[in-house]
Amino acid sequence: MLTEEGVTDSPCPQFSVQKWLPESTCNVTLMLPFDLIIEILKRLPLATLLRFRSVCKSWNSLITGDLSFALNHLHATSRRRVIFTRLADPYFTDYSLPSAFTSTSASIPAAATLLFPSAAPGSHFHHSLVGSCNGLICLFTVSRNLLLWNPSTGKFRNLPPLGDQRFSVVTSGFGYDHVSRSYKVVVVLYIKNHEFDSRVHTLGSDSWRRIQHFPLSSTACCPGKFVSGTLNWLDKNRFVVSLNLASEFYQRISLPDVGGNNADEFELTLEVFKNSLCVLSCCSHFIDVWIMKDYGLAESWTKLLCVPDLIYYPEFLGFDFNVPRATRVICISDEDDEILLELWLDMEQKFVVYNFSDDSFRPASIEKFVGRVTAEVYVESLISPCLL
Repeated sequence: MLTEEGVTDSPCPQFSVQKWLPESTCNVTLMLPFDLIIEILKRLPLATLLRFRSVCKSWNSLITGDLSFALNHLHATSRRRVIFTRLADPYFTDYSLPSAFTSTSASIPAAATLLFPSAAPGSHFHHSLVGSCNGLICLFTVSRNLLLWNPSTGKFRNLPPLGDQRFSVVTSGFGYDHVSRSYKVVVVLYIKNHEFDSRVHTLGSDSWRRIQHFPLSSTACCPGKFVSGTLNWLDKNRFVVSLNLASEFYQRISLPDVGGNNADEFELTLEVFKNSLCVLSCCSHFIDVWIMKDYGLAESWTKLLCVPDLIYYPEFLGFDFNVPRATRVICISDEDDEILLELWLDMEQKFVVYNFSDDSFRPASIEKFVGRVTAEVYVESLISPCLL
């Protein structure tokens, strides 16, 4: 019998293989222990597990309320997705990563439309993406509220208010402290005279703490990039400011030698590709993608690839190239042979796929948005922010 929540109140079923056996052996029943059932369940797709919540109370508790099982499932599957949003739009457009890389001429599954968590305080529309970690996305609203949201399950959690309305928020970041095994949100406030104050909230606490002053020499509008237990920002003086989430101390990391004597002609952006820190070096003719193979060691910067100028490719003939073209490399494919690019062509935001194994471009299977959108890559996860 189903309860009000749609979960059966019958005991958790034992699995029988009797129906798969020949008639001569149908009197033999093989029962699976629950530990083995858990091993099977943790390898299933997230959408399947969410349907299985209604099988029985034990399964529902395991899938929705067991953090250990959620972590095991995360490590066993790790399916990536990419989500798009606009500042003043309550809706998010969500794609599986393989479908985002599929050609527009192919038959692809439709994108999912997700609604901003309606119970969040303040404005439900004006928001920005802070970052993602283990399937959780941190959002910041124009009314200075922060929340954690799992788009795969719809669960969300409001964070304590920042206070200090006198000070403006200049940047933020979200990540995981592997030492204390806790999630942390960092907010940087502009105080005065180019002084930046850092505040950190540890999930499970009810307040914000002040830590070491933020050492950035310029206002950082982009959120910090989480990699290897650190948050990272790009300074205008061409170095990386890194915050160790365990020690909560900052350090500087040198960038690769980009452009030599003409370094000022290159625009740099910071990204993360498959758990490695990356720097994109953009000029009017190409994009160099640099990857830090050993985090923290400047000597480990290696050029991963060079994205050539689109003007030389017949797919883009007729476009107005008198505007900045490539603005961001969003992510790399699961096969490590393609990247998803955000471009501006004819004053419109477009998404294209560059295959660097055969040096070709094609339009990505992402819908045309009205107005500029931002994107965030995350992994499917059962982790609930309500349990942290």
